[in-house]
Formats: sequence, structure tokens, C-alpha cells
Amino acid sequence: MVVRLLWCSLYAFGLYLLTSCSGTHPGQHDTVNIATFNVEWLGDGNQDRKPRGDADYLAIADLMIKTDADVLALQEIENEAALRKVLRYMPDYTGLVLAGAGQQNTAVVWKQNAVAISSLGPWTGLEVDPGRSRPGFVLSCKKGSFDWIMMVVHLKSTSRFDSTNTLRERSREVRAEQAKRLVAWSDSVQRAGKEQDVIIAGDFNDFPGRKQNATLTALVESSSLHFLTASVRSCRDPKLTAIDHIVASSSARARFVVGSERIDNFRDFLDAQTSEQVSDHCPVVVTFTTIGPDND
Repeated sequence: MVVRLLWCSLYAFGLYLLTSCSGTHPGQHDTVNIATFNVEWLGDGNQDRKPRGDADYLAIADLMIKTDADVLALQEIENEAALRKVLRYMPDYTGLVLAGAGQQNTAVVWKQNAVAISSLGPWTGLEVDPGRSRPGFVLSCKKGSFDWIMMVVHLKSTSRFDSTNTLRERSREVRAEQAKRLVAWSDSVQRAGKEQDVIIAGDFNDFPGRKQNATLTALVESSSLHFLTASVRSCRDPKLTAIDHIVASSSARARFVVGSERIDNFRDFLDAQTSEQVSDHCPVVVTFTTIGPDND
């Protein structure tokens, strides 16, 4: 126990040095980094599905900071108390949780002095199967001259609980319908004329290149939305494509820094035990430029 506490103290000191220097990177005011990260059952310490200790929350915070993301779209956050267990190690950041989806809510974390974010509330159009699907979390965001509407999503999974072909097919049907509704939502935002920059970030539980049983077809075939992360590979198995993605409207894509898409594989520098305590997903990150006047 003494050794673990000493390690946590040294780790926290190193994290303090990291966050103290994080504002010195050149060009930070000319770009905005947006990430999505499923933190896998991030609980508040009370009868958690995935129990974690202080060192685990610290490791998650360190990983988020290392992404250098200005905005992180998060999934599987139990409540605000759970998020605060991570944010206590991230003094430059704040966050919001969209409650209402049991222990697997969506959330957003952002750098307080870099980005302005306000909640526009839930979008219940994603609740195709009430009680088994989650709403989207809609936010108004701005950094520099770039402002955008963002939705954080966690689409329906096809999991081990879908124990029959009928259940598996139903989960795919729900996810396909969610994809259609996301296109309709984005198009309605743009038709309203007030904002053309739309970003959808989250766990899509599928990848855009799937050939058999594809469920994201509506998003893939949309002329107004574009996967920026379609080429990103899974951090658990590089032979597979990631299922965590960032999608942008044509207007927002014009600000995308080509080649900036990446997955931060923390398994490259954390041991296996610590990695398992962090998450079964890895953060996916993209960069946009904030230079120039807003185009809407």
C-alpha cells in the first residue's frame, strides 16, 4: 500500500508538470483538437460495474491530457461524480454529463481557457429503441473564429447480450435507423441557416467500410456528412478499423487538417494491467484550423 501511494504521489507530480507546460505548444491558438473516447463503465466508486482506484482515475486523466485535445467527447460515464473523479487531476479542464442513460451516459470535457462550450441538451431522436438506446448530447462550441454544433453519440451496440440472430439483427436495425436520423438531424441544422459547421463524435459501434451487415450506410452515403476517421485502425487489433469516429459537415470539413486523424494507443506505454483499467477503447483525435473568418 505504501509503495502504491508513493507511486501515485510521484505520478501526480509528473502530471502537474505536464499540465503546467501544456499551454506552450506553438500554434495552439490556430487549431482545435477534438477527440472521442469511450471510457468503459466510468463509475463513481459506488458498486461500479468496473471498479477503479485513485491510480486508475489518475491514469485516465493523464491519457486525456496527453491527447492534447481541446474538446473530448466521452461515452459510458455513470454520472457527474464519476467524471469529477477524473477531472480532479485535470485542473485546466471542466466537463458536463448528459444524464438519463443509466450507467452509460455521454459527456464532454474541454479546456476552460481555450474553448467556449454550452449545452443544448439531449436529442431524443437517437432513442430509436427506448430504454435500449441513448439520446445524443448536443453542444454549442467555439474556439477562435471557428464555431460549431457538436453532438456526442453512443450508438446501439451488437454485444454478447444479443444471444440470438433475431436480437443481433434488431441491434443492427436500431443502429442503421440511428445513422439515418443523424443525417436528418444534421441536414435540419444546416437548413436552419444559422450554423453550417456540424460535428458528430462518439462510439458508432461500427465502421464505415463494413461490407456485410453494414449499419452506417446512411452516414457513409450522405453528401453533407463525412467520416474524418474512416482510415483509423483499432488499438486492440490493428487489422480492424476503429469504431470510434468523428464525422463533419462539408463546411466543417473545410477546416479539417488533412492527415491529423489518429488513435492514441495507450497500450504502447502502459502495462497490460493498467491499460485494462483505463478502457477497452482508445481516444481518436482530429485537428481543425481556427484561422480565418467563420463561414456561416
